[in-house]
Amino acid sequence: MKMEFAVIGAGRLGRTLGRLLLRRGYAPTGLSCRSLRSARQARAFIGAGEPTTSNTEAAARAALVLMATPDREIAAVARELARARLSWSGRIVAHTSGAVSSAALEPLRRRGALVASIHPLASIAAARPDADFRGTPFAIEGDARAVRVLRRLVFAMGGLPVPIPREAKALYHLIACILSNDLVAFLASGFEAARGLGLGTRQASRLYLPLIHGTIDNVARLGPVKALTGPVSRGDLPTLRLHVEALRTLPADVRRLHKILVVRSAGLALQAGTITPEAAARITRLLGSLP
Repeated sequence: MKMEFAVIGAGRLGRTLGRLLLRRGYAPTGLSCRSLRSARQARAFIGAGEPTTSNTEAAARAALVLMATPDREIAAVARELARARLSWSGRIVAHTSGAVSSAALEPLRRRGALVASIHPLASIAAARPDADFRGTPFAIEGDARAVRVLRRLVFAMGGLPVPIPREAKALYHLIACILSNDLVAFLASGFEAARGLGLGTRQASRLYLPLIHGTIDNVARLGPVKALTGPVSRGDLPTLRLHVEALRTLPADVRRLHKILVVRSAGLALQAGTITPEAAARITRLLGSLP
């Protein structure tokens, strides 16, 4: 028999996890949303589970309760469930926040629940019926018995469970945001700069995306030190001087960001041994001339 589970906050992540677990033989019992209409839509998407607006009703029969609510609501929902006339002894409650630790579920732990957090390191812009977590890392932390159960769940979905120290959850999530959300904003800045070429954002993305994909592939294969290419990696000051003149046409925040990243790139080139400390200093001085 596979575990029965409930989803509280059956939005895009909750629906995605619920559908995938159902396909792996786990049984959804309750699905709660703010409105009954949304809960019914979640039930139609997942394919099973009783829709409701009551978190307590959704959790009543489940051995595993997955809380996929916004971060700001986790502690309040935990208190609500802890006040409910339900037996929590031996049951598992896990929330899906990347930044909040399982400590937010302390009211349920005091009632006997095993608490944890489980976060897929993936960009889920919308709930998709064909979503696939094969190879996706899942950060997990919490009570040992809960972690063991969640590891099995992750393996069932084709994911890779990764233990994270409870006290490091915020740092783990910050790094994810730097490498994902900040990357989106950074790419948007580059595409916007292509207006100077007479290109719209869509045209710019078509022009530069093959280069972006190739760069990410190189980082994956070689690591960032060996993957660095371009004028900084070879200490090409004449080209960098041309870049400095072009940078003067871009917004001040883009200039500041590029200056910071060029200095970091020079550090990588030093590690790789492709430039000398003197060349790195000249590059830093050159970029420092920009306002």
